[in-house]
Amino acid sequence: MKDKIIINIIFSVIEKFFIVGSQFIISLLLIRLLPREEYGIIGIVIGYFAFIHILNASLESIILRDHKKYDHHIEKYIYNFFIFNIFKSFLFITIASLLSYYLVEHFNNHNFVYSIFSITLIYISDAIVAPLIIYNSAKFNQKLVTKVSFLRSVLNVFVLLGLFYIPTLEYVFYKDLFVSIVYVIAWIIVTLKIFDIKSVDIKRDIDLVFIKKSFLEYSIWLHLNGVVTNFIYKSDTFFLSMFVGLVTIGNYNIALTSANIANIVPMVLGYQNSVAISQVNDKKKEFYISNIFIRMSSYIGILTFGFFYFFGNDFLYIMTNEKVNDEIYTYMLNVVIGLVIVKSFASPLNAYINVKGSVKSLFKNVLLPTLFFTFIVYFLSAKYYGAVAISQANILVSILWLVLMIKEIRRYDYDFSTLLNFKDDLSFIKGMIKK
Repeated sequence: MKDKIIINIIFSVIEKFFIVGSQFIISLLLIRLLPREEYGIIGIVIGYFAFIHILNASLESIILRDHKKYDHHIEKYIYNFFIFNIFKSFLFITIASLLSYYLVEHFNNHNFVYSIFSITLIYISDAIVAPLIIYNSAKFNQKLVTKVSFLRSVLNVFVLLGLFYIPTLEYVFYKDLFVSIVYVIAWIIVTLKIFDIKSVDIKRDIDLVFIKKSFLEYSIWLHLNGVVTNFIYKSDTFFLSMFVGLVTIGNYNIALTSANIANIVPMVLGYQNSVAISQVNDKKKEFYISNIFIRMSSYIGILTFGFFYFFGNDFLYIMTNEKVNDEIYTYMLNVVIGLVIVKSFASPLNAYINVKGSVKSLFKNVLLPTLFFTFIVYFLSAKYYGAVAISQANILVSILWLVLMIKEIRRYDYDFSTLLNFKDDLSFIKGMIKK
C-alpha cells in the first residue's frame, strides 16, 4: 500500500501543480486585463458564494470512508450520487438568478450577472463529476484524475487568452461555459470506459433510502465542516464590501488569490491522508500514517511562509505589473500565516476524524465555535479598522481553530508519540523520488 500512496501523492501534486499554474496565469490575466473594479466584483461574488456554499452538500464524500462497501455494485451508487447532484445543480441556477438580480440592483452594475454565473457553472460541473473523482482517487487511480484535470487546466488558460481582445467579465463567463461543458464530456467518456453503465436501471436503481441515510448520517456533517472552512477562507471580501470601495476589495482579492498557493500542497497531503487511513483498520498504524502527513505538511508550511516573506513583493509585481504593492503584501502575508497554521497542523488531524471519527462532533466542537468567532472578528475588524485588520484576523481565527482541533483529536486517544520520528521522513521522501 505504501507504493500506491506514494504514487497517488505524486499524481495529486502534479494535478495541483497544473491547477495552481493555470490559476496563477488566469489570475494574472484577470488582474492585468480587467479593470480593478471588475476584479473587485469577482471578489464580492466569491464572498457571497461563501454563504451559498452552505447548499453545496457533497453526498459523494462518503465514498472516501465506505468505498470498499460499494465495489459489488459501484455503478448503482455512482448513479445515485449523480442524481443527487443534478437536483443540486438546478438549485444553484435558481439561487444564482436571485443573487444576480439583487447585486445588479444594489450596485447598479450588470457585470455581476456574468461573474455569478461563471462561478455557478464551475460549481455545477464540479458537482457532476465529483463522485467519479473521489472514487478513482480512493482506489489509487489518481493518475486518471490528473489527466482529466490537466485537460481542464490547459483549456482554461488557452481560451482565456481571448481576454486580450475582449477584456470583459462577459467573455470570462463564456470561457467558463465552454470549459465546463468539455470537462463534463471528458468525464462522461471516461465513465463509459470504466463502468458498466448498461447495468443501471434508470428508475429501479434510484435508492432514496440510501441517499437519505448517507446524507443525514455523514455527508451533511462533513459538508457543514466544509461550509465553515470555505466561509473562513473566502468571506473576508464579503465583510469588506460593507465598509470599503471596490478598488480596496480588488486589492484584497489579489492578496487572497496570491496567498491561496499556501493552501495547495497541504490540501493534497490532507486528502491523501484520508485515502491512506481508509485502507487500514489498526489504530496504531492510523496514528503513525497521520503523523507522517503532519510532518510533511509542516515542512511545506515553513517553506511556503519563507517564500512569501522573502519573495512576496516580487510575486505581486508579476501579478499586478506594479512595482509598489506594500498594502497588498501586508494583506497577503497575514493570510498566508493563517493558512500555514491551519493547513500544516490541523488539516491532517481533520482528515483523520473525517474517516475514523465523528464528523458531527467535529462540527459542533471545532468548526461551529470557530465560525462564531470568525463572524465577530471579521465584522469588527472590517468596520472599525479596515482591510489590514481583517487580514490579521485570519491569524487569530487560525490559532483558535488549531487549539480546538487538538482538543477534539484527544477524544480519540490520538497518539502523538511518533510525531517527531523525522528519520522516517527520509525513507518516505526517497520512496517518492524513486517513483
